[in-house]
Amino acid sequence: MVYLFVGTDDYLKSEGAKRVIDARVPKADRDFGLETFDAACDTCDEVLSLLDRAGEALYTASFFGGGKVVWLRDANFLPGAKGRAVEAQAAKEAVAAFLEGLQRDPLPEGHHLVITANTCLKTSRFYKWVAKEGKVEECGTELRSWQLEKAALERLDALLPASGLRMAPQVKTAFAQRVGADTRTIVSELEKLRTYVGEAGGEVTERDVEAVVCATVGAEPFDLSNALLARAPLQVAKAVALLRADRNAAFPAVAAVLNTLNDLCCLRDALDQGWLVGGRWDLPADRLPARLARLQGWALSKQVEGAKRYTLNELRAARHYAIEMRFRLVDSTSQDPWAIIEPTLLRIVSRAVRRA
Repeated sequence: MVYLFVGTDDYLKSEGAKRVIDARVPKADRDFGLETFDAACDTCDEVLSLLDRAGEALYTASFFGGGKVVWLRDANFLPGAKGRAVEAQAAKEAVAAFLEGLQRDPLPEGHHLVITANTCLKTSRFYKWVAKEGKVEECGTELRSWQLEKAALERLDALLPASGLRMAPQVKTAFAQRVGADTRTIVSELEKLRTYVGEAGGEVTERDVEAVVCATVGAEPFDLSNALLARAPLQVAKAVALLRADRNAAFPAVAAVLNTLNDLCCLRDALDQGWLVGGRWDLPADRLPARLARLQGWALSKQVEGAKRYTLNELRAARHYAIEMRFRLVDSTSQDPWAIIEPTLLRIVSRAVRRA
């Protein structure tokens, strides 16, 4: 049987592979019943050598007979992968022959292949075959900035019971914002908190999170947009502090802010017009503006909550300030751009803004 663990979360992939190994090969038999190959290849020759050795291991009986697991760890040559290791024609042909051989020639009884990889094209014949005849498990995908917190909270909820810790919702949010969505990092930081709290079932506070948990999440231009949605001056200041070292991030940040404000203006107007009912559009699709039509599901609910924190006049004033900020950045190339951006954003989120 073939097991494919694919995605960006190394922890989930490793844990998945270990589950298969634990179920198929007793610890006492692993010297002869488990073969692990480092499948992260840098050259065509490495790909060719690896596939030869892996093929031999898969179709050769275990030394004492019985079950056997072959693990191709961190394979970077599956369909959809990029890099010089798979660009050579010889490597492409060898990979195609190896994968076709797996589909054509069944593995010996009791033999299993485990592959962990960052990428495998879902539309490829190999992926579809494993999904049908074996097992595919998705282990994380590339996340945009606005998706990170939601994904981090979901993974924290899944891992928290095993840690023996308890967290109130606001503590979970503080933890997620500091750690991000990487599962291995979440597990590591939960272990630190468990040692710090010092008791099973202990209640974690925001002060504990600030004292123990390492801030591993850097800011991105989208974080300024999230601060606008939250109407949170402190969040604005923290995002600017993290972004300040990168002058090149200034213009993408301003573009993201303007885009967010345009969305919020439209949403605030839609709310005032009564176009939204129960989180859904109460308007025929052909009458719904394109800017609003693209907002659906969780993204829509998050943007709506942000729009409710402002009046329409406040948002119109904020958009005016943001456009003025953009012109000042173009005209003041010698000045620190963040010295222009930060006060403008603080002015926008301030409760003092009332009318354009």
